[in-house]
Order: sequence, then C-alpha cells, then structure tokens
Amino acid sequence: MIQQTIKDKQITYTINATATIPVAIYFNDIKISEENTPLNSSVDVNGYALKNGKYKIKIQIFPVFRRGDTTVSPEDIKSCQFSFGSFVRDRETGDILNPKTYSQLSLKAPDSPVPYFEQEWEVEIKDLPYELEGWSKGQNLSKMDQKELEKKVVSFHQNVREILNKGNGNTWADLTKKRAAETAVFYYSTPEQSASSVNENKTNVEKYCTNMMIPLEDYEMKLYAGGQLVTLEKKSHTMEFNNKSPLDIKGWGALIRKGQKTGAADYRILLYLPEGSNDFVIIRK
Repeated sequence: MIQQTIKDKQITYTINATATIPVAIYFNDIKISEENTPLNSSVDVNGYALKNGKYKIKIQIFPVFRRGDTTVSPEDIKSCQFSFGSFVRDRETGDILNPKTYSQLSLKAPDSPVPYFEQEWEVEIKDLPYELEGWSKGQNLSKMDQKELEKKVVSFHQNVREILNKGNGNTWADLTKKRAAETAVFYYSTPEQSASSVNENKTNVEKYCTNMMIPLEDYEMKLYAGGQLVTLEKKSHTMEFNNKSPLDIKGWGALIRKGQKTGAADYRILLYLPEGSNDFVIIRK
C-alpha cells in the first residue's frame, strides 16, 4: 500500500502553531503536543486520524509557570496563531511540497485574564490514501474500575521502564512493532526506511537508555480517544531538570530518560486493550 501511493498523494495533515506561551494541542481527543511548552512549528496529525472524516481540534493555553503567572491575559491569547492545513513531504530531501491552509483556527479571547483558555474546532480530513485500525477495536477503558485499570497501566509502565533501563533494544522493538507498522503507513515510509527507523530506535535504547531511566513516580493516569487509549504522565511542574533550566516536565510521558549531561527525553506510550484481550498494546506515542 505504501509503495502504491504516489508522492503527490502522500498527504500529511498538520496544525501550524505560533505561541510564545505554553499550549497543549488535542486532536481526536488525544494530546499531540507537550504541555507547558511554547510552539513555533507544525504538529502532524496523521498518526491520530485513522481514516478520512470529521475531527475535533482542541487547544489549551496556560499561564507561564516559570514566571509565576497564575492567569493568561487576553493579549497573550490573541498573540497565539493556529491553522489547519496539509503538505507533502519529500522523503528523500525532507523538503515540504504543496503546502495548503484549509482554515485559520481563530481564537475568541475573553475580556479579562483567565486561569487557562480552551477552544475547540471541527475540521474535515478528505484525502488520506489509507485507513488504519489503530485503537478502533480497543475496549472502552473508561468503563473499567479506574483503580484496577491504573494498577494495570502502572504495572505495564514499570515493565517497560525496566526494559528501557536495561537497554534491551530488541524487546523494545518487539513491544512497539504494531506502532512501528502503522507509523510506516501514515509516514509513507518505504520498507527500507521503516526497517532503518526500527533499527535506529533499537540502537538508541541500547546506547542512551541503559541505567538512565528515572524512577516511575509523580504520575497521573490519562485517558484519551474517548476512553480507548491510556497512558501515564508527569503531574508536577519543574523549574529545571537534570541540569537544564528552564525545563518543565509536567505532562510528559512518565517514562523519562536523563540526558548524558543535561536535559531529558520521554518515552511516551499510548496503550489500548484489544477486544477480548487483557494485554495492553503500544499503538502511539
């Protein structure tokens, strides 16, 4: 299917964002950007749209924690700009081709400061050349006992943390094979590119994660996609982390690797529970 998709049909849908204050972007009821981070880039949404259809975009704007702000001003909100569009990426050169803007996501700012700001829009995706199963056949986790669900989710994260901390790249590659297979489809990778990406991720775990994963703590469980996806995220703000300031890891995935000298990276795992199964599957990040 990937090979049959000619280049000008390899469409990537995206949300373009310009914000100098912390924002979080949700697509299809899934958080697709880190919280508490200004954005001046585009956020691809193909991985979270399983097929053509109508979807909701939600954007939240937060106070600047590192400044000690407790509210967001109308002026700050008005300074943020968002739009929904698409492009084609040349996988050989990385160039962006045929960029399009379908709608400006105009913000309706309040008249006075607010603790945080939130707004939603509906958009339509029409030209994806594929359909993905993703989590569409997953159980509705919101209907489960939430304490028991959290125990199960924490246990899975603890197991994955141990695998990463041991630098076990082969086991990590096996755990993420379904995610990798679908990523190859929505990223329009060739079989060679997909295999190279899997090998690179495996090597990075072996090289950078060994004995570098922080303890699994200070997390909260989050449900996404109408209750079909679940993950753990850090729940507390930080002013600095691992010799990097400012660095706020609130909202990151709970599996975090410290950098060799400074900073950090998270290994966010979005999990679903297939129908008739008791075993989580990693489907996105």
